[in-house]
Amino acid sequence: MNSNANEHAFGDRTPVKTDFTTEVGGVEVRLPSLSYLKPGLVRRIRRLNGVDAMYTLLELCLSPEALIAVDDMTQDDYQALLEAWRTHSGVGLGES
Repeated sequence: MNSNANEHAFGDRTPVKTDFTTEVGGVEVRLPSLSYLKPGLVRRIRRLNGVDAMYTLLELCLSPEALIAVDDMTQDDYQALLEAWRTHSGVGLGES
């Protein structure tokens, strides 16, 4: 990725606007970029701690089929999914 691709007006990063997509158990999983959440999603998770916010985002954004596929993942695969989502979004732990 271009080193300037994530710079924004605050000297930090430009939000990644594209959704994160992957396949889990043959089902498409599509999640919004953590650095470009719609205001309604931010409003719904604004008072939640990190874990509750993450699961609430999954429940609000995933199709029922994708949520079942994610629920059935191994812990290692689930952690890899979360890390790939963060990486795609240009967000480190604790920044979402």
